[in-house]
Amino acid sequence: MKKILFTICALALIAGCIPDDRGNFMVDDSFGITAQDALVQASAHAGSYTIGIAKNGIGQTAAKASVSIGSGEALAALDKYNSDNGTDYKPFPASAFKLDKSELSYDKKDVVKDVTLSWDPLQLIDILNDGNNYVLPVSVASSASSVKVNADKQVLFIQFLRSTVGISQKNVGRVINRKQVEPDADGVIPELKETVILDLKMDNFIKGIGMTFPIKIDNSLIDAYNQSSGTSFVEAPSGLVNILTPAVTIPESGESASFKVEIDKSVLMSGGKLQPFPNYLIPINIDTQALSSTKKGEAFDLKGLSYGNTVTYFSITYLESGLSVVREWGLYSTESASWSDYIDGFTANADRNVAMDDNYIFIAETNTSKNLWAISRSDPRNVKKLPVGTVADNGIFYLCCPRMIRNTDPEINGGKDVLAVCNMIEGDPKLYIYNNGIDSDPSPLNMTTWASRRLGDTFTVWGTLQEGVLFFKDFNSAQGTVTFWLRGKTSGTLYLVGRIVAPPVTGAGAYFPFPDNINSGVSTVRGGEKAWLTTASKNIATLEGADNNPALTELSGYFADSAFRYFELGNKRYVAYTRQVNASDGRLFIIEGGKDQTWSDIIQERKVVYQAATQNDSEQEKLSEDPSPKASGNSGMDLDIRQVGDDLYLVVLKQNVGLSLFKLTYIY
Repeated sequence: MKKILFTICALALIAGCIPDDRGNFMVDDSFGITAQDALVQASAHAGSYTIGIAKNGIGQTAAKASVSIGSGEALAALDKYNSDNGTDYKPFPASAFKLDKSELSYDKKDVVKDVTLSWDPLQLIDILNDGNNYVLPVSVASSASSVKVNADKQVLFIQFLRSTVGISQKNVGRVINRKQVEPDADGVIPELKETVILDLKMDNFIKGIGMTFPIKIDNSLIDAYNQSSGTSFVEAPSGLVNILTPAVTIPESGESASFKVEIDKSVLMSGGKLQPFPNYLIPINIDTQALSSTKKGEAFDLKGLSYGNTVTYFSITYLESGLSVVREWGLYSTESASWSDYIDGFTANADRNVAMDDNYIFIAETNTSKNLWAISRSDPRNVKKLPVGTVADNGIFYLCCPRMIRNTDPEINGGKDVLAVCNMIEGDPKLYIYNNGIDSDPSPLNMTTWASRRLGDTFTVWGTLQEGVLFFKDFNSAQGTVTFWLRGKTSGTLYLVGRIVAPPVTGAGAYFPFPDNINSGVSTVRGGEKAWLTTASKNIATLEGADNNPALTELSGYFADSAFRYFELGNKRYVAYTRQVNASDGRLFIIEGGKDQTWSDIIQERKVVYQAATQNDSEQEKLSEDPSPKASGNSGMDLDIRQVGDDLYLVVLKQNVGLSLFKLTYIY
């Protein structure tokens, strides 16, 4: 025991002789602003902003830091920032701001202390309205020579943003017909109440502040609407449109919210029958005069907020007979942001093509993220990513164009139609087929072309998985469209079996064969000024006949830069197609023909029965010529059509601009 005690004492004496160097690895104390970047953004409406001032280092020195606005050093730093970054920021007048304290005292171990900047929001917004780009330069200094200021954290530039709130949807139109409300032949009564979800959005987030607006119907706006638009809408009967959300709240942590409106179609009926009615207009607005705001749960006086669209006009019109086209919903923005902001994680400007099955709308991001999205047809806020574990890491884009392929084999996907998605590549493309449903990884299908050509910008399908043909436009040259026979394959390799020399130009495009004749259709080029009726000289399905030198009939410019779908409804034939009229105007057109007319004749006759901008829901008539409110020079525009029970649905996409779903019905 004595030996142990002696050893402990000896070690203690030795340790006492060793100097304590633990602090040698810590830097000396220094002051600095805690912000990660030199330029930060704050809301002009908040009225205050908190800045953290840190004393970093070993923590052995007590000192004072001073904070100032618009100091000479800060102004010089702003000049350098502008020069280095190509900006033209001007300093805000320092007199418009106050600091709750300009000096901060730190003990040895103190690390961070806050200083709060405050201002009058209305005065600040008035300054911002002169059109210059302003920032507020804030700097920190030390009162002790022993504590330096970190040169990289000495100055902060605060940019103040104004915020605008508005309803995303300007107009919502509903065409009511007998089929929607009266019992069918089996006595089944349709659902007479329809809920419509509207979105309230703010362009610049106000941190920590929530706001609530009452929602009301304001029939006093009808006359002004009629005068400005040349319409003759009348006030709707009570109960036809009901507000389910009497107030909409953007929470303190959010920048958008939604509210619900219900259409009760039973109001339009008598004795179980739909009665003819005049065209109704129901103006629904957010009451900006009754705005209430909160900050940390307490009432807050929010000043200077700007307003965009504050009124949504519901139109309810009657259809006696003919084609009914109703926009079920649309996702789009009238501001600079992409429509894909509705989907958390969606890459903006990556939405070139679209497909639809009974339940979902599919968009493959055209980049190297492998994101493949399924958007619920019935509720576009219900979104999920599909599994892509078998998708290869190659190609210009790993996934590009989704398509639905009809399937008749019960051993494949339970006999249901299958989703297929291609990549885009210079060489041999791949097709990924979801032969076990969309919740399992797809089966890769290789396609051999024996040449290096860009394929996969888009593709089209004719027929079924068992007896169908794929068409891929060659981007690189005027060699036209190559073909592959499916023959029931979901894995292995497909081989190029022929081509159509159409479109006879380079660029991304497609051949859209008619449903009853694979050898005839329309050829188009994205971004092009022409389209062609195409008739193959060799039978595409059998390769019988002469070399493929198709007959091309140039179509009018109405069909340039288009995608096509063909359908029959109500003993009539219809062609739905897209058209990018210009950068700010992407539209859906539907043309009508007789049951016995050829598709070619219907297209050349071009009897338009419906048109509307993809992004703009302002159509109150069948033939709306209103353009989209947001421009896009991108080349992607696509559509798909799907029969679901007795209903026909049509989805239209314009790249980076909007996604809309339409429901089509024919009333006899």
